Amino acid sequence: MSQYIEPIKTAVLVFPFVALALTLPYMLAQYRRYGAILLLRTAIVYSFVLYLMCAYFLTILPLPDWDFVAGLTSPTIQLIPLREVVDLFRHSAVEWSNPATYYRLFTGHDFFQIVANVAMTIPFGIYLRYYFGCGFKKTVMLTLGLSLVFELTQLSGLFGLYPRPYRLADVDDLMTNTLGGMVGYWAAPLVIKLLPSKERMDEVAYRRGTHVSVTRRAFAAMLDGCILLVLMAVLLWLAPGLMPSTNDIGGVLLWFLGCYTAGIALYFVLGEWLLKGRTVGKRLLHLRLTDIRDGGRPKLWQCVVRYTVLYLVVLPTPMVILLVLTLGGLDGGALVWSVLICIVLLLVYVLFWLLMAVQVFTHSIQLLHGKLSMTRNVSTLRAKQVRTGTETDASGIKSANG
Repeated sequence: MSQYIEPIKTAVLVFPFVALALTLPYMLAQYRRYGAILLLRTAIVYSFVLYLMCAYFLTILPLPDWDFVAGLTSPTIQLIPLREVVDLFRHSAVEWSNPATYYRLFTGHDFFQIVANVAMTIPFGIYLRYYFGCGFKKTVMLTLGLSLVFELTQLSGLFGLYPRPYRLADVDDLMTNTLGGMVGYWAAPLVIKLLPSKERMDEVAYRRGTHVSVTRRAFAAMLDGCILLVLMAVLLWLAPGLMPSTNDIGGVLLWFLGCYTAGIALYFVLGEWLLKGRTVGKRLLHLRLTDIRDGGRPKLWQCVVRYTVLYLVVLPTPMVILLVLTLGGLDGGALVWSVLICIVLLLVYVLFWLLMAVQVFTHSIQLLHGKLSMTRNVSTLRAKQVRTGTETDASGIKSANG
């Protein structure tokens, strides 16, 4: 049993790193399509990824020593159909005249190998029918394709990593794996009765997508921040002479502060105003900044207030306080003013995060930068209903196309 347990344990240990790498693309895809992320859908998708990892690791692990594989002379491929069944009857030592020995068919390694190959793809068939909505023929073809990938991986010696195959590529594995996908397809109705349908999850996600969550806004801001950093890095690469000498620490700090302020002013303030409340991140996540009073395009002064408060006052507060505390040579009035500025910034910072916490749990208030600028982000996502030729927003209200 260790030959099955160890690969699964390895997949479980590696899975958190794979999940971490998939998180940002997954969030982008979910927010862009639905405007919301459902916990149940996330659990289903990530469990599917874990299942595929377990199945693949069962195919390739444990990895043998390279020199050991180079010295192998065993067969690399088996093309005779139902050879496993023949071996099952041959090795079971069943006495057909004695029914008391029939149990031996079900206790040997050959039978367990067949059952394991069938069981390995049963979850695949369930996922295909329940979540991906595949029909029987498509499920069979996709399961066969998955099994073929496994067998070709073995036949290629892990894609050339080894000098020859270290496991036997068997046509019977294609047959038993495909049978497992079929069994999974037939068993899927049991899962369908226990869990909501994909259509139901889509409906709930679209409905939640009308409410712009804090995480959705934060993710859009993170995308915009990454774009801004890339643009600034390109500018620095094209014009390296713009940066002062690293010997002048104060000059370097002022230079970075100036670049940061200019980037915020150009990308978020001027750019969002010119693009009528939409940055690249907002466009990807179907968001738009609007004037609270009339729901229209934000005014330039509103963009100035919103992003000055957020990016030039609130978010830099910890760094500003840290710099003030580490500066030496302050005394008298300068020290008093520095302490007062730090206290005010700290109060604003605490207020911002308190409002953020209330917003996360109640969705009932505006954040500080939104209140002061009288702006808010709204969702522009609409779910298209192709069959009826209508368009439905997440609240379920229909409107004719055109």
